[in-house]
Amino acid sequence: MKKRNKVVSIIIAVCLIVTMVPFMAYAGETVLSDEIVVLYSSDINGGVAENIGVAGMAAYANEMKASHKYVEVVDAGNAAGGTVLASISRGEYVVEAMNAAGYTMAVPGSKEFSYGVSALASDLNTAADFNYISCNFGVAGTESQFFRPYIVKTYGDVKIAYIGISDPDIINHYQSEFVLSDGTPLYTFAEGNNGKELYAQVQAAIDAAKKEGADYIIAVGNLRNTTDGFSAKSVIQNTSGINAFINSNSGKASGGEQVRGKDGTVAMLTSPGAGINNIGILKIEAGKSLTTQLLTSYKLRDVKTADTVEDLTDEYSSALKEVFATASSKLEAASTSGTRTIESGETNFGDLAADAYRAVTGADVALVDASEITTNISVGGISYNDVIRAIPANDGISVAQISGFDLMDALEMSARLYPAKNKNFLQVSGITFDIQETVLTSVTTDGLGNFVSVNDDYRVTNVMVGGKPLDLMGTYTVAGSNSLLNGETGYTMLTNGPLTKLNVSTDNLALITYISYDLKGSVGGAYSKPQLRIDSIKLARQSEINALIEAKAEEKVKEYKEELEELKRELEIQEEVIALKTLEIDASSKFTKTSGKRKVRVTWTVSQEIDGVKYQIYKSSKKSSGYKKMFTTSGKSYTNTAGLTKGNTYYYKVRAYKYLNGKYYYSDWSDKTYKKITK
Repeated sequence: MKKRNKVVSIIIAVCLIVTMVPFMAYAGETVLSDEIVVLYSSDINGGVAENIGVAGMAAYANEMKASHKYVEVVDAGNAAGGTVLASISRGEYVVEAMNAAGYTMAVPGSKEFSYGVSALASDLNTAADFNYISCNFGVAGTESQFFRPYIVKTYGDVKIAYIGISDPDIINHYQSEFVLSDGTPLYTFAEGNNGKELYAQVQAAIDAAKKEGADYIIAVGNLRNTTDGFSAKSVIQNTSGINAFINSNSGKASGGEQVRGKDGTVAMLTSPGAGINNIGILKIEAGKSLTTQLLTSYKLRDVKTADTVEDLTDEYSSALKEVFATASSKLEAASTSGTRTIESGETNFGDLAADAYRAVTGADVALVDASEITTNISVGGISYNDVIRAIPANDGISVAQISGFDLMDALEMSARLYPAKNKNFLQVSGITFDIQETVLTSVTTDGLGNFVSVNDDYRVTNVMVGGKPLDLMGTYTVAGSNSLLNGETGYTMLTNGPLTKLNVSTDNLALITYISYDLKGSVGGAYSKPQLRIDSIKLARQSEINALIEAKAEEKVKEYKEELEELKRELEIQEEVIALKTLEIDASSKFTKTSGKRKVRVTWTVSQEIDGVKYQIYKSSKKSSGYKKMFTTSGKSYTNTAGLTKGNTYYYKVRAYKYLNGKYYYSDWSDKTYKKITK
């Protein structure tokens, strides 16, 4: 920290003491509220100094302590990773900042596990002045757990249990940490049986806490907003006793949603969102229902915490000068004359960055807006600072599920000015395509430069994803910066698909991770030049391409005709199936006895005639069960002459069926008709 800043901090502190002197005489008269205040954050993602930050959290905690006896500060997970400083310090930069802010407990999320189980269990856990809690993380095949499943705290006459819940999906993020090469699990997150194992683990913690006298149960976790049984809402609905659930990893902020538990208890489900943009506030007053809210703006900062964060930043920033990799070729965003080549075509740096985004997210496709890469990286040693200078935004990298149509429109938006410069030209990974220079752009944008539509032929052609032609009707996972996926750079079509992974990494950290681990610290020959993922079809080549198209046109037409015939046959089958499914059968029966022989004749009519249909007749002596097939016919009548006993009543029902394309299809049953054998 600069000495000048320290001096200013001391002066401010002295001024505060002086201004408080007149009020100290009345301190004895202050009556502190018995209301319990729980402040909470989530998904800090390494950004301890961003937005309200931990210094703002500490300042608000101090404000609450001035009027309340009981104040807790908790974090729901995903704090210890997500920035370069967090990464190079292996999370300790974040943990020490949280110590300074007065956090009392936290739940380990995906970011806490990113440095390995041993690093979390020993290094981070040792460095933390607060307690990590998790009821569902333990050693596979045993009842051994790494952290306390819950903590019970006493506030006057009230006891509150805080139960930690880690996301079971963590095990899929770091397979090598949790599973041996032969598939033997080392650790467990109670991830089995579609959520039932997790519910049982949480319920066991609730029951144990209740046995210790807990009056309120607050679950603190980092569960995804999914529909597969592992969401916070699912946990509440499948357990009994939770009064509030503070959640991270949900993708959005929520002040509070009422969710009813298995026993009818109403729990408040709340998430403060990512990056300490908000401070979550939960209040409990004995004998009254709890309340939750989000503080969305707060200007005060705790001086001591802010100074500590600044000291930590200075300390760990010195490590950013460290060379962690080498490059055998210049990674280019601009030419030696300063022309931004990355804005008018594919570059080796663009390829590298896009590959990094795809590698850290596991997406099908990655897109990098040219504006994200600001400078070149020179041949030789690469330091962390080199990467940060080249990709300075520190924007989150997320994944969206995008349709083939929208992906095609994104490429067309990128190519609309080609070969002229486009400051938002896309660099790509997992996808290749050509740009036809002879086709004039038909992209329309609004007054702000946002995509509206493509009105004529596409310049983009020959699009391949993972080596296969782009399926316009399909969907793809697409990785990109939040600003790109949110449509902030004009690619509004990318907002049409839902985000499936949020803030997996940041832009610069993704590149550092990819170079360090995937490339083993060496950016070699594969990135010495652009990899021809984006090719230009100039006028000289157009005639060759046209000839090739014409040569294959007849073959394609034949294929299309065959496909059309097959489709026609499938449609005909579907029409027959629909006709069969909607067929109504009206059955009736008549009993007669002639020449001492009993007969029941069953006849039926149908709502429409269908060629090739046959009918099955079933019989039972009970109205609702015991039916057995008696006869199959293509006609519309059946005479039963056997198994008819005087005094009994017999029930009959009929259905139609047809064999189509290797499969039997059936109509609904007719109404049941019955006759009593009277003689």
